[in-house]
Amino acid sequence: MGRLRRRQAEHASSLAATGVILLPLSMQPTRRDLLLAGAGTALLPLSSLAKALAAEENFSFAFFSDTHVGLKNNIEENRQMLAEITAWKPDFAINGGDVTDYGWVGEYQNYQSLIDPLPFQVVHNAGNHDVRWSPLGPKAFREGTRGPLYRSFDHKGVHFAILDSTVPLSHYGHFESEMLRWLADDLKTVGRRTPVFIATHHWVGREKLVADNEEALMRVIEPYNVKIVFNGHGHSDLLWTWDGLVNTMNKGLYQLSWQRIDVDRTKNEVRLLRRAGKSPEPKLLTTVPLAAPKEKREIYALGAPSTELRIGEGTWVPNTSAALTTLPPGDYRLLLRKDGNTYMTGPVHRVDGPGPKELWRTPLSGGVMSHLLLHDGVLYVSAMDGSVWAVDPKTGKPKWTAKTKGYCHSSPATDGNLVVVGSADNRVHAFDAKTGKERWFFETGGPVYASAAIANGLAVIASGDGRVYAVDLVTGREKWHYRLPESNTAFVQSPAATDGERVYLGAWDRFLYVLDAKMGVFLWKAQCTEKSFAYSPAIGQPVLGEGKVFVPSNDNQLHAFDAKTGEKLWAKTGTGDKFGYPSPAYADGVVYAGGLGDNGHVYAVSAANGDILWTARAGAGIYDSGAVVGPDFIATGSVCGLLSILNRKDGAIRTQRQLPSGHFLSTCAVEGNRVYAATFNDTLMAFEVPAA
Repeated sequence: MGRLRRRQAEHASSLAATGVILLPLSMQPTRRDLLLAGAGTALLPLSSLAKALAAEENFSFAFFSDTHVGLKNNIEENRQMLAEITAWKPDFAINGGDVTDYGWVGEYQNYQSLIDPLPFQVVHNAGNHDVRWSPLGPKAFREGTRGPLYRSFDHKGVHFAILDSTVPLSHYGHFESEMLRWLADDLKTVGRRTPVFIATHHWVGREKLVADNEEALMRVIEPYNVKIVFNGHGHSDLLWTWDGLVNTMNKGLYQLSWQRIDVDRTKNEVRLLRRAGKSPEPKLLTTVPLAAPKEKREIYALGAPSTELRIGEGTWVPNTSAALTTLPPGDYRLLLRKDGNTYMTGPVHRVDGPGPKELWRTPLSGGVMSHLLLHDGVLYVSAMDGSVWAVDPKTGKPKWTAKTKGYCHSSPATDGNLVVVGSADNRVHAFDAKTGKERWFFETGGPVYASAAIANGLAVIASGDGRVYAVDLVTGREKWHYRLPESNTAFVQSPAATDGERVYLGAWDRFLYVLDAKMGVFLWKAQCTEKSFAYSPAIGQPVLGEGKVFVPSNDNQLHAFDAKTGEKLWAKTGTGDKFGYPSPAYADGVVYAGGLGDNGHVYAVSAANGDILWTARAGAGIYDSGAVVGPDFIATGSVCGLLSILNRKDGAIRTQRQLPSGHFLSTCAVEGNRVYAATFNDTLMAFEVPAA
């Protein structure tokens, strides 16, 4: 594996521990000029004859995924499988993600004890389990696997692209635009004849949609000689085709499943073999020619013979026009299927009809997972490519854009002079609210997922390093910090709330914490669940009203505490979809909160006693898009991209619109009868809500 030339997507220094010498991107020669020779680590230009000879060399590699190494679990099972793989001497192996169970440092240490003795190198996809509950997230993955989140390399005339399909702090899949732009540039240097293998954790082109923009990936790779797409996540031994591409998936390695891939230059083919179950002998699955097809791969080729279609993230229905007649207005991505294992990307289908009137749409450079902020006539948005935007809410025209060096799960906060946002680059950034010029940044010890609360000239914000920091808005210097009790899940991801005197934070260790806003002194905490950390009050943010603080926990509870003393006043259990993920909103004696589930339930709850006043059904599952309150309506988003406007009075659906394809995980902003929404489609949109 020392002979692999990498075109890294991130700093090569993160791989120094592998012993491979890497050139910076700007120094790396083109693929046509280089071929790695021998077992050395240097990059050496060779003659055309040498390249031709090397291109004929046969080799084998292994693919496995979902090792799920825990603090105690799945260690010996994985060790047994790695011993079997080692016996046939692969050149290298690819781990398709979910390397660990929870992304904790101790789990990565256990994993390293498994792979360090191997005589071959392992490269890694990130999986949702590696980032969903991990305080250090991508930082822990890079350090634990000694590699970047995505990369490419060449080996003996074959090109490999190892992609990152993870959505931070979530189980969903997505190919972020910044990575797709990198991949497009990467493949241009490869050319259309070189065989290409792609590995992604979240599967593509299959029965259920998990990576929302799989068609965007297909647009990038379609012109090239892609041979096989290796998928993880599903824990199933499968083989299927997507737009003519062979796709494969294994069960987890600890479930006794892996694949051997033989690249045979003599026969000009790739042989895909799988080891599964009790039999250690890999069996042939399929054979794929190495040569590039003369014709361009056809998309939408199923046409009339297809028997079923899937609309967006919905279920499979018969392929008839009747399936499209009862949908809310908007844009829908179609996937076609025949014979159970052949899938084809369909065209975008637009449904016209009454709905919220679109006023404008503005393209962004990345998807949005944060809470939109409207302040003093400016709309602020942070995106997953690390960009921050200030937009005119009347026209959609950007006033300025700024950039951090990591994704922004963190939402913007402002005092009117500065816009403060956290980033996965371990920093808290402050930008001039008028110009976007960076005024300062504050370094922490981990990714900053959470969002700031502004009080007393301080930005109070939590980091993945387990600390809550108060940063002076003028100087950018630390005023105080509070360290959460040490544990594997001592971190905060949701926005903090403040009443000016206290700061309220929900953490992944099952507790709601309350600190003095000026000095950071601990005031009180409340345990919100008796269950494991996974049910913590950590995703939906705390909200204040009537001297109370309301916070959902992931065990289907909406809690109310006295904001000053911490006395528990009431807790309510959802009667349908579960409280926990979507952030609540308070207005006029009512708490509005969405539920996690397939129905898209939204609840109106009495702030006084916790009685449920009404339950509405959006008709599509909500994840962590919070409710926002308009003059007489509520706005929220379903994961599939459905924007729903509900009457505040009774929860009746006033209007809905399907936004362009992309997970809807962000929280809207509202002003008057206007709603502003952004999704993973890299688009910011404004709508006018019709009168009731």
